[in-house]
Amino acid sequence: MVRAERGLRVQLREQIYAYCAFCIAVSALPALALSYVVVRISKHLWLKLLSSRYPNLEFIRTDTVRSLLDTHRNQGIINVLLCIKGALDTEEIKNALAQHVIDRRDQKGDLLFPRLRHLLVSSWGNYAWDANIQFRLENHFVMANGVYRGRPVSDSNIQDYVSEIISKYFPSDQPPWQYIIIPCVSIEPKYYILVRVHHLLLTGKKSLNIGDLLLLRDKEPSRIFEQTESSQESPLAKLFPNPSAVLELWDKVNENLSNIWNEFIFEYDPTESTHSMKSLPGIFHVAGIVLISAANALKNVTRKRSEEKDSQIAKTASVFLTAVQGECKRRNLTIPKVLISPLVTFDPRKWPRKIFEATYSTTQIFLRLPASIRDEVMALNDLRTTGQVKHINTLTWKYGDIGQLWVKATAEAMRGLVEIYRAPSNFWTDTIRADGGKRHILQTVSLCGRKVTSWSRPVSRAGIERAARALGVSSTDLALFAATESLRAFFEHAQSDTPDSILITARAASERFLYTFSEGNGKDYKKSQTGGMVCLSLPVGATPRRIAAVVDEACKRQGLLAAGWAAQARCGALTRSVPSPLARLTMNVLSRKFAVSYAEINAPLDTAERTTMWDKSIDYVIYWRPPQANISMSLTVIQYADSVRLAVMADARLAPMHTVPVTRWPAVIENLVNKIDQEITRIAAHAHMPEHIPRKVQTQVSLQEAQETSQDVETEPNMQGSQSSLKPAGPVSPW
Repeated sequence: MVRAERGLRVQLREQIYAYCAFCIAVSALPALALSYVVVRISKHLWLKLLSSRYPNLEFIRTDTVRSLLDTHRNQGIINVLLCIKGALDTEEIKNALAQHVIDRRDQKGDLLFPRLRHLLVSSWGNYAWDANIQFRLENHFVMANGVYRGRPVSDSNIQDYVSEIISKYFPSDQPPWQYIIIPCVSIEPKYYILVRVHHLLLTGKKSLNIGDLLLLRDKEPSRIFEQTESSQESPLAKLFPNPSAVLELWDKVNENLSNIWNEFIFEYDPTESTHSMKSLPGIFHVAGIVLISAANALKNVTRKRSEEKDSQIAKTASVFLTAVQGECKRRNLTIPKVLISPLVTFDPRKWPRKIFEATYSTTQIFLRLPASIRDEVMALNDLRTTGQVKHINTLTWKYGDIGQLWVKATAEAMRGLVEIYRAPSNFWTDTIRADGGKRHILQTVSLCGRKVTSWSRPVSRAGIERAARALGVSSTDLALFAATESLRAFFEHAQSDTPDSILITARAASERFLYTFSEGNGKDYKKSQTGGMVCLSLPVGATPRRIAAVVDEACKRQGLLAAGWAAQARCGALTRSVPSPLARLTMNVLSRKFAVSYAEINAPLDTAERTTMWDKSIDYVIYWRPPQANISMSLTVIQYADSVRLAVMADARLAPMHTVPVTRWPAVIENLVNKIDQEITRIAAHAHMPEHIPRKVQTQVSLQEAQETSQDVETEPNMQGSQSSLKPAGPVSPW
């Protein structure tokens, strides 16, 4: 009884908290709308003043989160490393870069990527492009000497060499990008290409995608990839709800409206049906012709306006009226016909026939009403019991599908409204009130702005998928579990207190986000692949299933946060609505708490190795997301071909300890996979059914073993024969 009362009190307190948070959020909407107007107007006037003061500069009018957080010491520089098989031919690479990127032109003959030749400057707190500089490709296409601290660059010191290059800033008098060729001494011939580009080159007008500079051939998948039980989709890629019934209802309504419009055109448009003008049109017929003419005229004017980009309202209105007049003339609708249309409609000679028809139809309806009601009731019963209607020519048969879709869509809409109602309280709880226990070194370190990098050795992707399927989790959950254990090793190596949980921000993107070209609809596609972000509190020392539960709960609770972040990435919703000082302050405060960022680059299981524009195979790709504001470490898990790697970018104050996570991460994954394989083999041998492999493995992480090895998984006790918690399931496809 006491427990029930306590539970009731907790629920009541949560409901009051959610109600207060929602009321505060709703009351802030008018202020947010006013802030949006003020920010837009003041930004426009300020940039107009700066443009008149500095006419030789082209100011960037759209702010991003990275541009707000940019400082001279902490710049948002995207870095991608390519390991390429084969002999190095510098001229071949330089020609490909010049042909496909630097000198590439559009259909009008203009440079496709002119920003690569412009200097990025800052004036009065605003970024601008300066085109009045002399561009030389040799300043950006750099051939490294291949010697690092007196030794040739090889696999043993390539990470230190790349980290030292990344730690350096761009020259202030050159466009902010570099294409660095790094020769390497190895048994098999190979070399590296390091692509460095400022994030503002990848956003806004006349920008490019990072895939343009990678110079990789765009390939179609060998087969359509489908998510099966052998591969679970990342929960970070399912942040947004999928309202299937709402979308299906929308398509159904559009289809019905399209059919109604086509029938209306066939009935009243003389150009579509000749019988509509065999007699003089009535007033309703004239109204239909005018409506059809106005719709066609609006469509034509809109198309011409988009092609000519003419925004003069007065001119557009006059053109629209002229177009309507032309459409009416094409349909032989003259002013005399319009004037006599009321006489045609209200002709007294037609009244007796219309009265007789109305009386006959009304009598017929009343006589058939009992049978119609009976058929409707039987049709509703069939729809309720079998889901199909056998009685045709009934309203249920005609509108039953739409009615069911309407009920499902209403239920989905109600669930969405409930999520919106709870979103403010969830956001406040998961971000502002999030507490990871003890403050750790990643939150307290004084950042210098320079970056150091490292990356792990490859881990078999098949092994990760096999272990994830056995544990009933996703590969993302295993990667986050290994990341948590590797960060615990980092804290131990730094002789710092290990927190109870680690607060991180997490997101995921498809590999197309990295490799898509900007030409055509590439920019729009890249924006569509930009997902949201969630805030996670990952407990240290937890099992993979516990990590999976935390991730799933966060993804369910933070749908609105993820949608807002995606809206900011796609159209700048946050930076357009909030003053930049307030947005910058908020980001700095939150990033001090969430000092670690996590990202995934996911690829289908059947992805093969990619090739360059000069027909060389790519051994592996490393991608680093630059941590900004007070984020001290960025973790990126990238899937490429049949392997997975972890890339770490951290503040230089954390060197050389930043190499600990990339050393521990693959060991944690491989140790977990080996233990699961051993347990599966033991159970299969014990059951004398080698063809039957368990579908789920009940495991838990021993705290003592986790402290000793950072990843020992012990099975639950007393697992004997058929009584074991590792029960073989039915046959599954081989791994």
